[in-house]
Amino acid sequence: MDQKMYRQFMREYLRDALQKSDGSNAGMSQYLMQQIEPGRFSRFREEKIRALRDVQQTFSEHRHWPVDMVFTYLGIKLEEVQPK
Repeated sequence: MDQKMYRQFMREYLRDALQKSDGSNAGMSQYLMQQIEPGRFSRFREEKIRALRDVQQTFSEHRHWPVDMVFTYLGIKLEEVQPK
């Protein structure tokens, strides 16, 4: 598995969740759970699926944590995914 691509897809999923939800932990978790895994012929399929599952699992397990703490738990800074 390509770790660089995995981290990139994780950032993309988090950026989308932050922009397309209300910004709360529960809202982001709900948005992430509605996402569909990539299809059989998508590029970097393994990395995308793993990133999506990891983000979904983290947000569902830690719904009571503040959003910035969940991002830190994932090893990503909140500033990395916020629009500039």
